[in-house]
Amino acid sequence: MRKGIIVPVLIVLLLTAATALGFSGTAFSPDRDFQFYQAFVESLAGGNLDLSIPGFHGSNVLAVPWYWLTHSPTATIDIQVFYALLLPAAAYMAGKSFFKSQLHGLLLAGVVTMMPFVSMISSIGYTSAGLFTLMLLTIYGSVENKRWTPITFGLAVLTKPFALALLPLLWIKRPQASSFIRRNAAFFGLLIPVMYLILQYAQTGRVIVGVHPELDALNVWQDPLKILLNVAYALQILFSVHNYHYPNPAGTGHENLIHTTPVLIFLGLFALIAQSEYFKDKKVPAALLAGVLIGFGLNAVSSTMNEYYMQAGVLLLIFASVPVLIKHPVWIPIALATLHFQWFYFYLAFSERLQLTNMLFAVPAVVDMLFMYEAIRWMCAEMKNEK
Repeated sequence: MRKGIIVPVLIVLLLTAATALGFSGTAFSPDRDFQFYQAFVESLAGGNLDLSIPGFHGSNVLAVPWYWLTHSPTATIDIQVFYALLLPAAAYMAGKSFFKSQLHGLLLAGVVTMMPFVSMISSIGYTSAGLFTLMLLTIYGSVENKRWTPITFGLAVLTKPFALALLPLLWIKRPQASSFIRRNAAFFGLLIPVMYLILQYAQTGRVIVGVHPELDALNVWQDPLKILLNVAYALQILFSVHNYHYPNPAGTGHENLIHTTPVLIFLGLFALIAQSEYFKDKKVPAALLAGVLIGFGLNAVSSTMNEYYMQAGVLLLIFASVPVLIKHPVWIPIALATLHFQWFYFYLAFSERLQLTNMLFAVPAVVDMLFMYEAIRWMCAEMKNEK
């Protein structure tokens, strides 16, 4: 192993181990969504493709071979935990390849690992970890021209359609190949969700929207006033650490807040405005901004604005924020400090339901120690230079 890669690998392994320790302090507590996902997987494992079962099942496809091996009654949760354990590595690979820098990759890995509503939420069966991992692998695969990129992209869109936010990035990262198929291979991943929808319509006579059997492709669209209210709520929630449940304010829970720190949202938007300061390739900020608009726009026009649905657009804003953190590292401790809100709110939301122990906080503890180590190393280097 090359010397230059040893430290990044060790840091990624530490973040992965910390995530595993975090899961050791949680108990599974399947949500309503899980019931649909598990039923689909068990049906498919038995040789029956039953698309009348509600839900977008892209990230849970891997649960089928796992169910064959184990017959686990929580196979879909098991596979989401697996995705969560892949998050640090997937984020590092995506950041390193996209920005051509190990430091950018490590910073992105640290930020993504500090998002429990993406990783630890797997314990109730939500697919956020699968969505993030598949999107990150798609970005990495697109930059590195990997042949499996269409598969991860197709499964990401089939997990949550808001992953279509990746389209602009995939467009600018197309390989310079003479063949039309090779040049646009990633886009062929869209055939996966398209075939799913065609088969579902053939079986049921309609296209079911996610785990909501009452919604279909005809009645999911919002009227202009609701779209305007969705956009207004998005602007409010993106810049606030406070929680608020837009559809039913009386039902506000601790998880009803943006699932990262608003500091990164602000820095990401700042980078997209001051493009020349942070991006050499002008196509990159344009693609990131277009992706953000697609992700949030699809959310606004097709559903109630929801923090879990906003995660695709949020991921792209986090990508945009990384160059600002690198160029102005004074923002790193501020971003890190405010990322801790997520863990406190997650604990408040799920402490009883998931029987959480102090092991949940292994991730922020490890990330804090890594930050302190780097801060001390930097201060020692500065003192040495002054002498």
